[in-house]
Amino acid sequence: MEDDRLQFLPWQADILQRALSLQQQQHLPHAVLIDTPGEQDITGFGRYLSMLLLCDNPSGLSVCAVCEACRMMQAGTYADFNLVTLEHNEKTKKLNKNINIEQIRKLIHEVNLTRQYERMKIALIYPAEAMNKSSANALLKTLEEPAAGVLIMLVTHNPGHIPVTLRSRCQSWSINPPAREQALNWLREQGVEDATAASYLQFAGGDPVLALELQRNDYASLVAQFKSSFSQFLRGDLGVSDLCRGLLSAETAIIRRLINMTLNAYCYQSSGVDADAQSRSG
Repeated sequence: MEDDRLQFLPWQADILQRALSLQQQQHLPHAVLIDTPGEQDITGFGRYLSMLLLCDNPSGLSVCAVCEACRMMQAGTYADFNLVTLEHNEKTKKLNKNINIEQIRKLIHEVNLTRQYERMKIALIYPAEAMNKSSANALLKTLEEPAAGVLIMLVTHNPGHIPVTLRSRCQSWSINPPAREQALNWLREQGVEDATAASYLQFAGGDPVLALELQRNDYASLVAQFKSSFSQFLRGDLGVSDLCRGLLSAETAIIRRLINMTLNAYCYQSSGVDADAQSRSG
């Protein structure tokens, strides 16, 4: 498909099949809570699942890409699909940390309007854990008294951060993390060599999407450089300014991950605990 936001990964297929089967049996719930491991943006998965449920002629887990719903979903113009996500703040020019109550109120208004097409209406909220208390409370009544022909999907990386009042009114689906061999196979398909894939998969805690992102950012070189500099810092041969200067070219999320990993490693080393054994037992 031309729109790379509309996609799914092999280990997400079970959820797609489950949703499609329930729809075909006319047992699709009015609200689902989908929790997924990792930390990467999965808006593309949520949009693809929505497109699959709206498609007039799906084949297996593939959308036809030519029916009215598919064409409008690809173009982002399907009126009965609403995505609520974090928005950019015009004042700070940064992404908001919360989904605010105004966004949820607007969604509720859209959900209660008459459908423009014969298919269902779908509302996708991601990341659902970003709803603040007011947003969650505003959504509660809609989940308690759902409109006919509407599916509300809450997609989250942290289901425990969503109020139990919302969770209890949704059917819970979980995307299981890929097995190691499946993750390695996927990385091979992305052009990553086996040894490199295994190394980066370890860096990413088993998350192949994160592993690919780290590999594209040459994370291994940054790790080696920072470990060397950190050792010099601990010996007193390098000042904190020089230690940090080597990180300026990296993205904030990469820097945060690197520092966290390094400090954890030194803490394990200092306490005499085998970090690899701890990771395997976890």
